[in-house]
Amino acid sequence: MSDFTINFDLEKFKQLDEFAFLVDQEYNLGNRGDWLMNFRGGLYGFYSRLHGIKAHYEIAHTWLPTVRSPTETEYHLASILFNMDSAVECLTYALNALGYAVATNSFRDVSDAKELKKINPKDIIGDNSANPPRPSLAGYVKFFPKLASLWQSKSTMLNHIFELHDVSKHRQTICVGGRLRSDPPPGFYESLGILNNPTRIFFAPNAEIILQKDPKIPWVKKIPEPAEGQVLLEEMAAEFVVFIHDTGDIVIDEAKANIVIPMLP
Repeated sequence: MSDFTINFDLEKFKQLDEFAFLVDQEYNLGNRGDWLMNFRGGLYGFYSRLHGIKAHYEIAHTWLPTVRSPTETEYHLASILFNMDSAVECLTYALNALGYAVATNSFRDVSDAKELKKINPKDIIGDNSANPPRPSLAGYVKFFPKLASLWQSKSTMLNHIFELHDVSKHRQTICVGGRLRSDPPPGFYESLGILNNPTRIFFAPNAEIILQKDPKIPWVKKIPEPAEGQVLLEEMAAEFVVFIHDTGDIVIDEAKANIVIPMLP
């Protein structure tokens, strides 16, 4: 990805969709509990959330012939964090449905509304904050162990995303500063008639957006963060893109290796 453009490779997830459709056939595992609709609903929700990340990220960093403001930045930032959080949640929902098709007792029951409400990325990551700590669901340990290991290794990033989304949704702003771009397209300010006008700075989009590092800590307990300790949206976004790519690589390989179906087409 470039500094200001995000691209997600969905090819492996499309392969997973094709594999799930094959699993669904009556000559294989069938569609008990209408699991395929749950799977595809989650998968296509995942696609739409990735689209939302890409769209809001690029707009926040793009030169536009309009005044930019901290309020707009916060809007895009909150939208990005929502979509990141929801993308992980939607994918968990899809994978749970696929797992249910092969091992009903090892995943959440897609035919039970109460069980559907319990589906959470912690089903894959585990929950070390629980007392006692809760491991990954048995189905992920058996059918998607490498996936569970990857998500656990990225738990710091994922939990930060979850907290930032929660705070931006319910409490307050999550942007604490940043840096503006200084590379306008040729003729940009001339076209607006503000070439030598000091107000032109208000048209500059973001180059870096600094996020709250500990968004749920009261302000009175926060201490100034040195530059090397700051959390940048741009670095988080780059890490998230790699995380999604690695997830796709692992999940299709493990699905094909560990979900045994009687017949191929």
